[in-house]
Amino acid sequence: MIWVEFDIDRTPARFQDEMFDHPDVCISLPEVNNRLNNQMPAGRGSNGISGPGRLMRRDASGRVSVLYDCAATGQVCMPTDPRLSFDGTKVAFTLYRGSQWDTACGSKNRIIAGVAGANVAIHDLTTGRTHEWPYVPGRHDVTPVFVNQNGRTRVMFSSDRDKEYEPLLPRLSVQGYPNLQTFFADLDGRNVVKTGYHDMASFYGGAQIRDGRIIGSCAQWGHDLAYIGYGPVYTNYPGTLQNQWWVCATDPWGGSQESSFGAHYRGRALHWVSQLQDGRLAVGEYYRGNHNQGAGKIFLWSPKPFTVEGIPVREAKGRFDALNPRDLLDVASWANANDEKSHFDFDRGQYKGKIRDPFGLPDNALGFVWCQGMCSRQFGLKPDGLDRFVAEGPDPTRRPVNIVNAVGVELGIYKLPADKIPSDDYVRDPVKLVDRPGVAEYGAIYGGPYRDVHAQDRPDDVVQARSDDGKCYLQIASQRSDTTAFPVFHGQYRFGHQELSPLLGKEMIGVRDSDVKFIRLTRLLPNTSRARNFAGVGKQWWSVWGYRGAILGDAPVEADGSARIEAPCDVPWVLAGLNADHEVIRRDMMPQSLRPGTVLSCGGCHNHNDVDPAPDFAASLAARKAPVRLDGPRPQPEYNADIVPILNRRCVSCHNGASAAGGIDFNDRDDSDGMSTVKMLVDDHKQVTHPRAVQVHERSEGYSEQAVYWLDRPHVSWLINGNYAAGSAFYWYFKGRRADYQSNAASPRDIDYNEAHPSVSVTPGELAIVRDWIDTGAYVDPTVAAEPYRRRTSVSSMSWGGSLMPVGLPARGTLAAQPPGRLSATEHPEKTGGGPAGRWAWFPGTWHIADEDYFDPHGIDFQWAYSRTDPVPKRMRLYLNLHGSSAGTGAGMGHPFAPPLPRAGQIEVRNQDAEAHNGAWREWWAYGADGKPYPGRRLAGSIEYLVARYPQIDTDALGIVLTGGSMGGGGAVIQTMILPAPWRERIAYSSGLIGLVMPRRIAQKNPGQYATVVPDRGASAQLWDRIDFSIQAASDAIVRGIHYRHAFSSNDGFSAGPDGNTQLEFVNLVEQHRIGGAFSWVHNGHNVGEAGVKLPVLSSFEHPDQDVTLDRAHPAFTESSGNHPLSASARLDVAHHPRGHYNMGLLWDHARIVDTETRLVFPIRYERQTDIGGGIPDQPRQITVNVTPRRPAKFRLRDGETLRWSWDNGAMSGKAVVVGDTVTAEAIPLTTGAPYKRLVFTRPADHTLAAVATD
Repeated sequence: MIWVEFDIDRTPARFQDEMFDHPDVCISLPEVNNRLNNQMPAGRGSNGISGPGRLMRRDASGRVSVLYDCAATGQVCMPTDPRLSFDGTKVAFTLYRGSQWDTACGSKNRIIAGVAGANVAIHDLTTGRTHEWPYVPGRHDVTPVFVNQNGRTRVMFSSDRDKEYEPLLPRLSVQGYPNLQTFFADLDGRNVVKTGYHDMASFYGGAQIRDGRIIGSCAQWGHDLAYIGYGPVYTNYPGTLQNQWWVCATDPWGGSQESSFGAHYRGRALHWVSQLQDGRLAVGEYYRGNHNQGAGKIFLWSPKPFTVEGIPVREAKGRFDALNPRDLLDVASWANANDEKSHFDFDRGQYKGKIRDPFGLPDNALGFVWCQGMCSRQFGLKPDGLDRFVAEGPDPTRRPVNIVNAVGVELGIYKLPADKIPSDDYVRDPVKLVDRPGVAEYGAIYGGPYRDVHAQDRPDDVVQARSDDGKCYLQIASQRSDTTAFPVFHGQYRFGHQELSPLLGKEMIGVRDSDVKFIRLTRLLPNTSRARNFAGVGKQWWSVWGYRGAILGDAPVEADGSARIEAPCDVPWVLAGLNADHEVIRRDMMPQSLRPGTVLSCGGCHNHNDVDPAPDFAASLAARKAPVRLDGPRPQPEYNADIVPILNRRCVSCHNGASAAGGIDFNDRDDSDGMSTVKMLVDDHKQVTHPRAVQVHERSEGYSEQAVYWLDRPHVSWLINGNYAAGSAFYWYFKGRRADYQSNAASPRDIDYNEAHPSVSVTPGELAIVRDWIDTGAYVDPTVAAEPYRRRTSVSSMSWGGSLMPVGLPARGTLAAQPPGRLSATEHPEKTGGGPAGRWAWFPGTWHIADEDYFDPHGIDFQWAYSRTDPVPKRMRLYLNLHGSSAGTGAGMGHPFAPPLPRAGQIEVRNQDAEAHNGAWREWWAYGADGKPYPGRRLAGSIEYLVARYPQIDTDALGIVLTGGSMGGGGAVIQTMILPAPWRERIAYSSGLIGLVMPRRIAQKNPGQYATVVPDRGASAQLWDRIDFSIQAASDAIVRGIHYRHAFSSNDGFSAGPDGNTQLEFVNLVEQHRIGGAFSWVHNGHNVGEAGVKLPVLSSFEHPDQDVTLDRAHPAFTESSGNHPLSASARLDVAHHPRGHYNMGLLWDHARIVDTETRLVFPIRYERQTDIGGGIPDQPRQITVNVTPRRPAKFRLRDGETLRWSWDNGAMSGKAVVVGDTVTAEAIPLTTGAPYKRLVFTRPADHTLAAVATD
C-alpha cells in the first residue's frame, strides 16, 4: 500500500485569547479549497495543506519505507495524490509547496502559506530515485495519473499554467484563481500537450478505469449549471461553487468529455475517484472548506457505456432520481457528508467519523481513509466551544458525554471487506490497515501491480477513432433525447418556478424530436483575464453563459434526425438543437472539445438513460453523405453594438422616457436609480420593471410577498429566457408572435404576448441578430459605446392601441445596486444560541475589497457579520448595527451576537467603519478623507447581499432599523440622510445611544475631532450639508418621515458644540419639524446611564405595542406637557436642567393603526413615570400633546387640503390644514392609566368621522 502522512501535534495552544486543548481540529487535508486559499501569507487566515509530510510505502512483506520526506529535505512542502504505474514500479505524486509555514490555530501544527504552488514528481521504486518536474512558484501542476494510450504510457495531470478563468456569472462570486485544465506529458515531464480545452472551470484528480476512459472531478459552472439551489433562498442565485463538482470522463487522449455521475445529482463535491475489482466506480462526496478534511461519504456505481448516465426520466420516482446511476450505493450509512460534525453515537460516547479517498483492493474490498473525531470546524471558531464539542459531544449543554481519549481529528487507512459493503456498523465493519495515533495517514492507494485488483495488466488498449484526413468530426445518429424534465413529464411544470432547471435536460416545453432541423456549434472563448467584479458590474462584461463565444455554424439535420459535421479540433464548443427558424429549442451546456483527428459518434442528443438503445450512426442517412462544413465563425452579437441600434430604429420612438408606452423604456441609459434598459433585459428576474408582474411562487412555499414574483433560471428577466430566444417575450415582438410552443390561453400565470401590439416591421437580418444575441448568451460589453437615439419624425406620428405589456398595475420600486461580488459569508452559521431574542444563528463574512477602491481605498479586506432568527422565519426585519469607535480591534466582527429584540423574525448585520483597522482612517460612518461615502456603500452592499440571500427579509413593509452607539449612534442618524437608494427610503426608524448626531456643529467647536474626513469647506461643504440634520430635517421628505429615538448625556464632551450640547439641539430640531421621536438624557459624560437616576432608556420602545413600519403611518408627538423640560430653550439650559426626557410615556398600538385611502386611526395612551431621581420631577397625571401623522402609506396628504380629526369617538374634534407634508391635531388630552383611545383623521367628504374601524 502507498499513502501520504504527516504528524499531528496535539499539544494545547493559546488561540484567540483562550487555551485550545484540541488544536488538531485545525489541521487541513487536501480538498478543493486548498489551492484557492493557500497563497495567503502567514497570519492572514490561510487554508493551505498541513505538512510537512512523507510519501510512504508498505510492500507485500509488510516492510514500511519512506519514499519522499519533506521535513528531511527542509522544504515547505507536502506530497499528496499518489498514483501507481500499471506495473507497480513507479509512483507519481503532487508536491504542494509554499514559501513559509503558518500555524494552525496557534498550535505547532503547520500549514503551507505564502507564495504557493505545486509540481509533479515520480518516484522509481526499483532505483529509489525521485524525478521532480520543474516547479514554477504560483503555478499548480497537480494530480498526475498514469494513462494507457493504446499501449503507450503517458502521464495526465491538471494545471493552471494557461491562466484561463472560470465562467463569470451574475450573483456568483469571482473565485479569482485560474482553472485546472488537463495536460499530458511523458514520464519525464517533457512533451507537454494540452487536452483540456473544454475545461472551462476545472478538472482534476483523475484515474483511468478498465475500459480505458479517464474519470476525474470536473467543475461545470457555465450557463445555468451553477444555479443548482432551489427554494426561496436560491431563486436565480447560485449555490456554493466549490461544492459543485461532477465525475466526468474523457477518452484516453483527453477529449470527448462526458458526465458519468453528478450532472443530475444535487449533492456536494465529488472527488477521489477509483475503481473496485468488480468494476464499480467509487467516489467521495464532501462539503468543501470548514476543516471538514475533504471527508464525507463514499458512493459506488457501475460505469455505463459512453454518454449513458442512469434512470430514464419516465422511470424516476422523484425529481432528484432522473438520470442518476440505477445502482448508486452509499457505502457507509454512518458517515456524513454535510457541513457539520460527524455523526455521534451517544450509546458508545464517540463520533462515528467521515470517510474519503476510496481505492480498490484485491478480493473486491474497498479501501478508504477514515477521519475519526469531529472532523469539522464549521460550527464555531472559539477554542472553548470547540474543546467542549471534542470532549463532550455534539450537544454539551443539554446532553454532555465524557468522551474517552477525545481527539478532534484522527486519520487512518481502513478497508471494508466485500461482504461488509454497504456498511451500517462503524464499530465492527472497518478493518484497520494503517492508523497510528498522532499521525494523519491519507491519500492511500493499493501498492501492487494493476493486475492484482483488475485481473489485467493495464486498462484496455483503445484504438482512437481517427479520421483519414486528421480532421475532427461529430456524428449524431438521431435526435432521440431524454430532455423532457421531470416536472414536465409529470405535469408539475410551472412557468418561472423551474427550481431544478440546471439539473434537468434542456429543451423548450412542447418541443418534439422532429422539431430539431439544425445542429449549431458555438465556439467558447476562454476567460483569459482575472475578473475583479461580478458580471455586468462597472466595466465588466456580462453573458448568460459566463463566457463569450462565436457561432461556428448551423448544420442541417437529415429526415431521420442524423447529422455529420466537421468540427474544429482542440477548440471548446457547445451544441444546440435549432428549429426551422434557426431558434434554439434544445441545448447542451457542457463544453466539448476533440483531439486532432477524433471522430466522435453519438446515438442521440442528451440520450443519457440506461434503457433506450442508442441508434447506430452507420445506419443513418447522414452516414451516406459528406460531412457538413460549417460556415462560421461569425461574431456573437453584442448589446450596445448590435441590439441598441435595432431598438433605436424599431422601438424607442414609442418606448422612451417617462411617458414610455406601457411604462417600458427602451432608451434608459442611466442606471443611477438601479435600473436601465439593459438591466431590464438581462438582470430583472425580480420583475421590478414588469408593469404586471406574474406571480410564479406561493407564499405557502416559503416565499416572501416580494419573492413570489422572482423568476427562477433559465429566466434572467421577465423579458428574456436565458436559454432560448424563442422563449423570450422580448424576441416575440420582433417576430410578431409568440414563439415558445405555447399559447396565451395555455396558462394564466406566465408571460403573455400582447396581440394588440403594432407590427415592429424588422428586417430578416435584424430578427436574426436579436435571436442570435439571446441564443448565444445575451452578451453585454459596457465598454462598447452605444449609439444615441435620434428621433425620426416619420415615426412620431404613428398611432396604435397597444403596448408591449398591458398597462394596469404600476411597476414595483426599482432597486439601486452596489457593485456585487465583494462579499462572502459562511453558508452555515459559525455559532448558534438562544436568549431573550429566541434561537439565533451567527454568520461571519469578509468584504473582499483589497484590490478595489469603490468600497474602500486602503487596500485591505474588511470584515462583516450578521445574526438572524433561527430557523429562518417566513418574514424578517433587517437591523443595521453601526459600531462605536474601536480602532484596531476589528469592531467585534469576530464575536458572535444575537439579534436585538425579543421579537420573532430578525436579522442584524454589522459592518466596519474604516477606523476599525486604523484610527487615522475613521469615517464617522459618513465619508472618507476624499469625500466618498464608503460606509454607506458597504452598508448598502451588505443589505443587497442579505436581501438576495434571504427573500424573507421584508424591507418594503417592515422597513430597516438603524442602530448604534457612540460613533455608531451618530452613524444611525447620519445614514438616514445619505444611505444609498433605495435603502434610505426603506428606513423605518433610527435608534441610537450617546451618538454624535450633529457632526458639523461638533466640528465647529472642535475641528480636530473630524480631521479624518473630508473638510467642511469649498465644494466639500455640500457633503456636510447632506449630513447636517438642521438642513435635511427642513427639506428632506425621507428624513421627515423617519422616527428617531436616542438616549444620551447632556455633558458628553464628544458631542459638545459652540452653544452647548448638540444632541439637545437635535431634539429641538425633531420637535420644530414635527418629526417622530423620543429621547432621554442623563448628565454623566459619554454614558447613557447615571447612578441614582431611574430614567428609561428611550432609544428603545417603552412598550411591546409600539413599533414603526413602512406599511402604515406612525404618530409624531410634539409639545407634550409631560416633557421635562417643557420648552426648547429650557432644554438647552443644561446648567438648570441637566437631565430630561422628550415624549416619555406616550404609547401607541402599532398593530391597530388604520391607514387607508380615506382615514387614519391612531390608538394612543399615556403611562407616566415617577420617582425618577436626578432632579427630574414626576410626570403629570394628565397631559396634552400634539399629534402629527408621519409617512402614511395609503392616506395621502395633499398640500392645502383641510382634514377633520376626531378624538375618543367624537369627545373632541377639529379641523387642520395640510401644510406640505404636515398636518397636526393639537392639544389631545391624555390621562395616565387610561386605555387606548383613538385619534381619527378623515377628509371632509367622509361623514362617518366618529366611526372607527373595528379591531
